[in-house]
Amino acid sequence: MRKLIVAGVLAVLGSALLAIPVSASFDSHFSVLARQTSGDREQNGFRFTDKLLNPRNRRDKVGRDWGRCRFKPNIEKLRCRATIHLNGDIGGFGNISVSGDLGRHGRRVNVVGGTHDFNGAAGKMLIHSLTRNTDRLRFALVR
Repeated sequence: MRKLIVAGVLAVLGSALLAIPVSASFDSHFSVLARQTSGDREQNGFRFTDKLLNPRNRRDKVGRDWGRCRFKPNIEKLRCRATIHLNGDIGGFGNISVSGDLGRHGRRVNVVGGTHDFNGAAGKMLIHSLTRNTDRLRFALVR
């Protein structure tokens, strides 16, 4: 009888642990530094890749991103789409997809989805230029 009770308690604890979301490391507000590693011009836009760094330790790589921007005709804006991959050290683990228009004063794109810890994420990413090749990316996410 005692073994049956212990087995029942273990089964309940095991199912409770499985119910805890895997995304316990998800952080809704965080920032990273994006240092450009490559950029290629295209006929009506450009492609880019960045190395993502910890803002507190610029030698600590926390991910990478890649994307594409196209010039919108007759408007001084770019239509951009990008994927941000984080290794779990900051914000969480997985990809964040962003999309939106960037202009002279508009430095915000929408978060339109993600994978792993960022599955079902939405919100915004703000871009602050620090130097010619380095930006601060600030995330404000919701689920």
